[in-house]
Amino acid sequence: MRKNVKNSILLILSFMLLFALAACSNKDKNSGAAGGAGNNGKKTTITMGFWGTAQDLKIYQAAADSIGEQYPNIELKIKQYPSSDQFWNALPGEIAAHVAPDFIKVSNEGSYEYISKGLFAPLDDLVASTGVDMSKFTESVTNIWKVDNKLYAIPNSSSPAMFFINEDMWKNAGLGAYPTTWDEVEAAAKKLTSKDVYGITINLDPYHISNYVKSYGGDWGNGKTVNSKENVQALQKIFDLYKEGVAVTPKSLGYGWDGEVFSNGKTAMTTGGYWYKGFLKDAAPNLKYAVVPVPKGTANGSTMISDAYVVLKDSDNKDAALQAAYYMTNEKTQTDFLAIGNNSAVSSLSAKYFDANPEFKAVQPAMEYSSDFAYPAESKKFKDELVNQLEATILGGAKKTPQEILDSLQASTK
Repeated sequence: MRKNVKNSILLILSFMLLFALAACSNKDKNSGAAGGAGNNGKKTTITMGFWGTAQDLKIYQAAADSIGEQYPNIELKIKQYPSSDQFWNALPGEIAAHVAPDFIKVSNEGSYEYISKGLFAPLDDLVASTGVDMSKFTESVTNIWKVDNKLYAIPNSSSPAMFFINEDMWKNAGLGAYPTTWDEVEAAAKKLTSKDVYGITINLDPYHISNYVKSYGGDWGNGKTVNSKENVQALQKIFDLYKEGVAVTPKSLGYGWDGEVFSNGKTAMTTGGYWYKGFLKDAAPNLKYAVVPVPKGTANGSTMISDAYVVLKDSDNKDAALQAAYYMTNEKTQTDFLAIGNNSAVSSLSAKYFDANPEFKAVQPAMEYSSDFAYPAESKKFKDELVNQLEATILGGAKKTPQEILDSLQASTK
């Protein structure tokens, strides 16, 4: 009898203990869901990977330090990589070792390759489960990050391509209004070219080539329209400018990129982007320059470069990763980036961009018609081959026409 009573008491206590543990467990789960992370009241650690400047890191670290104000159950760690090449070289091994970041900041230039290979998680279901507000972003920028009508990123910034002109060179040549077409650029380049200065830098780089393509109404079409007549026409204009001796590529002068050619006064005009502002401030603080939209070939067109946050497919906590990525678009962080020349993808802040950066005011209309790069799925292979063939012809003396170059590239994308 005593033994049975003792067993009964032990059994009751066991059930009470299990009930208490279950209650605690449910409480912890509920608190984790409310805070956007984790079970048992513990913080979920999320890692963000990016490459960029020390200034970028400072802004990101400040955001990581304050994320608890909105998501108290998320701890955010920032991992900076020296360059995009080093990041993409390291990522496969990190994924295999299960030490890759949960989300990363990337540019839309070339991102289609990683989306098509399934590296990035589609976000539509995650947006619904986490309740992040996508309506605050500029629609045209959000659309850049959609493939087959699926969203793959939280947009961070957006900016159309730009055309830079050395003001002093332009005035000294007795030229009037700034050019709005490539024909006007060509005529001006002939007057601006001298023994020591080229009229225009045409960097044989996919970013710059794509802007010529867009300005003739062309597009790479994710590999479907590589050899279109519009694209051929754009390359022909590039060939003509080199043939006339008014264009130069940085490699020919021993420079690494177009900004160095421009800042050293070796060229009067060049395609570029918002990053020129910070670079020229340090590299050539006394250089006076004007910024206009990419000139028109047969259409108003240019690339829209956008940075965004993508959640890696192998992240262990995609909900928390998305929430952390979304937190990076808070007003304080976005305003800090705005101050250093980045146009926010948040509609209310984007409207203030051109007031905060008056030197870019003339390119504001390009926000309406600039579009994604739309490289083929094998983006790196395509870009490398495009550069190789252009350099072989323009710099190396190979006898290929724009049509022949684009036909071969089109064939290689099938």
